[in-house]
Amino acid sequence: MRRLLLGLLLGCGASTSTEVADTGAVDDAAVDAIAETTPDAVDPETTSDAPSDASKTLRPCPTTGKGAVAGDACFLLTPAEAGLPAGGVNATVDQYALRPTSGARGKLVVFFNGSGGSPLAGTRGSATTNFYATARAAGLHVVALSYRSDDAIGTLCKGEDACFLPTRRTVMTGVHEAGAAPSLAGIAVHEGALARLINALAALSARDPSGGWGAFVDLGALPVDRVKWPLVMAAGHSQGGGHAALIGKMFAVDRVVALSSPCDQTTTGPASWLDVGKTPYATSPAAVFHGLGAPGDAICSGYPAIWESLGIAAARRHADATVCAGATPHSASVECVENAPTWTKMLE
Repeated sequence: MRRLLLGLLLGCGASTSTEVADTGAVDDAAVDAIAETTPDAVDPETTSDAPSDASKTLRPCPTTGKGAVAGDACFLLTPAEAGLPAGGVNATVDQYALRPTSGARGKLVVFFNGSGGSPLAGTRGSATTNFYATARAAGLHVVALSYRSDDAIGTLCKGEDACFLPTRRTVMTGVHEAGAAPSLAGIAVHEGALARLINALAALSARDPSGGWGAFVDLGALPVDRVKWPLVMAAGHSQGGGHAALIGKMFAVDRVVALSSPCDQTTTGPASWLDVGKTPYATSPAAVFHGLGAPGDAICSGYPAIWESLGIAAARRHADATVCAGATPHSASVECVENAPTWTKMLE
């Protein structure tokens, strides 16, 4: 897996996709071809397609209205403003970045929204008690990524077990793997969620130098090691929760928080990649995976069985999310601020 990811991440910033065999192997020629298309380190001040004044500015989050987050130290930054091509899918959609103003714990929450959504998902409910604000109040840094989330993984894979893992890895790395959904064949490396995370952290470190972002990224390291994964809490809702679980599979992270997720199912039960007894995980689901869902979730009805398949400890399974007025059982885990005490518990 490390060899695979090294080959994939050397391409951060590349504009073409590279086919990867389902075994995970990448030959040296492919690695060299990807490496030649991009600088070895990300320079957020010189590589952006956005106007130079925008590329050097962190815009404040709104404090009222749609997408509001109350308080200081909340920023908006698109992938294009962080140095990636503006033509990429969702490259001009705002990403959220928050940092605590006191009591920082030195941990980073990386959040993935659900299908058809955006980083606005974590601002639902209340400007003072949404998911992001709750994480910041717990002393955590937060980056909510804009990634290629337009199509539901379940729709792309149509219940085919062999499709789920390569499709999710394709979305993560921006390199189309054999066995992944054909509609992702044209994906570019700069559209991959990992490239967007690395570039966001690089930009935040440069433009908010006293904000502590540099603790989570090392641009001098090999691409596979640029994110300091042991300091990361991967979190997400619906499709995004499945990506958070994939991060936990690929890297040794501090924890994984799955909201109304994961959802990958075949006609016979959970997708095999979610069975910890069948495939290896870099992070132990029993030790650090947490889940929150609501009864009656018609969109991700299989999440309790998937939690069982992952081996998540019983104390970390919360299938009793409050469904507030205007929410559905599927959206409640991220939308209803009544669940803030559980969010805080999962992020302890």
